[in-house]
Amino acid sequence: MKPNRKNSIYIIFAIAAVAVFLAFFFTQYAPQRTYVIAYINPNPTEFEGAQGFLQNLPKYGYFNGENATILKCETKDKAEIEKFIKEMVAQKVDLIFTMTTPATKMAKEITRGTGIPVVFILYDAIGSGVVENLLQPGSNLTGVQLRGSTPKSLEKLLEIAPAAKHILAPVCFDTGAANKSLEDLRKATEQLGMQLTVSEVKTVDELHAAMDSMPQDIDAIFIVHTWLVGTNLEPVKAAAIKGKFPVFSAGHVHFDNGLLFSYGPRNEETGMQVARLADYVLAHDVPPAEMPVETADFFLGINMKTATASGIEIPYNMLQQADFISR
Repeated sequence: MKPNRKNSIYIIFAIAAVAVFLAFFFTQYAPQRTYVIAYINPNPTEFEGAQGFLQNLPKYGYFNGENATILKCETKDKAEIEKFIKEMVAQKVDLIFTMTTPATKMAKEITRGTGIPVVFILYDAIGSGVVENLLQPGSNLTGVQLRGSTPKSLEKLLEIAPAAKHILAPVCFDTGAANKSLEDLRKATEQLGMQLTVSEVKTVDELHAAMDSMPQDIDAIFIVHTWLVGTNLEPVKAAAIKGKFPVFSAGHVHFDNGLLFSYGPRNEETGMQVARLADYVLAHDVPPAEMPVETADFFLGINMKTATASGIEIPYNMLQQADFISR
């Protein structure tokens, strides 16, 4: 007996309908995996990629309040940070994000042996002792380091001001990265045969005084990795405009903060990098020990308003190289 073609078509449609219904059912009602992510930023008024991490998590499918719960610790108080990390370990969170070297070191120690992954953003992963090898960080940590753009930023300075010989660096040693970024600046200026004057300040008033009493032959001001100076740029920018010379950085603060130019990491892009690493750990079960520590991508940004105010001409070839131009 030959099968009824019409009945066969009905059967096919019925099977297809059941398949569609089951797919819809499991998509809508099957339990989805949820994640608990701990977020530690000891400097909430500074971005440095921490906010970029939060902003980019949704791009990888993590939505706070939906399939992800983000528990935040935003304080400079070391005791509070330590308490928070211990609570996160007790809760067995899926991942801990840390900003700054001290917070990362604390998380490394407290999570030792727990298997809880830590992803970080910090200035220098090896020099700080957080990891021993960038390619094979080992343990339960990986992340993004910010160090590396200072020599190139000085080369960019010489494109704008080829005769520049004397650099001023106002600095407050309020972070471990201040010492390391100053060390990078010393090495870079020595290699280029430039003179470096370091002006240590501890308060905003001292910063104003340092700008008023700087040497007469200063050719440029470099902003190292220091919180006090980076968040109180007005006297620095005013001195540079008055003196008609560049004020620049290797990325701790940026051209859009009023510097003539910056060459270094950008907060959103660095946040994107570390969010991607977190996704590898969470969704793809890649152990942090097998994920090389990345160096942040570097970007050249130029502020044309500051250039005009300072009477400085930016070479055309440098404008062509710029990733960002503020007009």
